[in-house]
Amino acid sequence: MANCVNCGAPMQLDKPAGTLLCPHCGSIDAQPSLVDILDITGTSETKCPTCATTLATARLGSYPLQVCQRCEGMLIEMPFFVSVVDAARLREHLRGVVLPREQNPGHRSLACPQCGGAMLNHMYGGAGNVVIDTCETCQVNWLDSGELRRIARAR
Repeated sequence: MANCVNCGAPMQLDKPAGTLLCPHCGSIDAQPSLVDILDITGTSETKCPTCATTLATARLGSYPLQVCQRCEGMLIEMPFFVSVVDAARLREHLRGVVLPREQNPGHRSLACPQCGGAMLNHMYGGAGNVVIDTCETCQVNWLDSGELRRIARAR
């Protein structure tokens, strides 16, 4: 865990709040959303596979993606996936720690927001210890809220 930037004491995980809390001085690392740093460019016709909200089109750096402004999930085309992760890493390199993973493969199944087929729910092969959803037919990955941050912050 990280140390408090105000007093140096070890921060503790407040799992329900999704933050780190300093038991000594009460400081909170709120871990602001990555959605806040996206350039929202419009709306798509695609619906979020988890909450059925219309996805917004967005860019992280110069790379396109779609984001749910309600649940903060992200749909990223596979050809841009590594570039989006790299762009997120540039913005995350000094920001706090990663919260623990709560999902395991097979805990749910999502329908692809583009073709409606079943997405493959699997461990991401790179850093970050996350479970992502992939549609091989449409060549897209779905990341739930916080998963891009987990990948970007992982060593």
